[in-house]
Amino acid sequence: MKLGLIITSTALVLSVFSGSALAENTTSVVDMAKKSGVKRCLKQLEAVSNFIIGDKGHGTHASWSSTSPDNRMYTSMTSKNYTDGNSHVSIVGAINSEGKCDTYYMETFALPKSCMMVRETTYKEMDYVGTLADKTIVLENAGGANYYLTPQGTENSICLVSKRETVFE
Repeated sequence: MKLGLIITSTALVLSVFSGSALAENTTSVVDMAKKSGVKRCLKQLEAVSNFIIGDKGHGTHASWSSTSPDNRMYTSMTSKNYTDGNSHVSIVGAINSEGKCDTYYMETFALPKSCMMVRETTYKEMDYVGTLADKTIVLENAGGANYYLTPQGTENSICLVSKRETVFE
């Protein structure tokens, strides 16, 4: 049974870190990766998680191959604390065909205003790239990260914001 193979070859762990628990300049994403046996992607996972999570309080759910953690993909989903709510941060690190580590992150949160308002205020300095499915506004910042603004609710009064970036080693 394929599902059984997937479940037995993957380890799952939950962890909660408060901002004060990050004295060693690490996140629960990195702590779990170290404990799981990830070595080759550790530096890249640390750089990405320190950038996107930093010293914010957070809790993480991660998975990795229990049989070959240093040769397979490592994934995490983190709930990151803000004063007005939490965001979801997904971080992935994987060894590529050249033996290097590529990483990816996406942070998603909702804002209680229209996406057009968010575009014109919060993200006015970003370049407009286009739209997805006629509703999602796609933006790009100077560093190359993409932002996706998707209207939610019956009156489009909520904006679902996703920030995404892929880092190739």
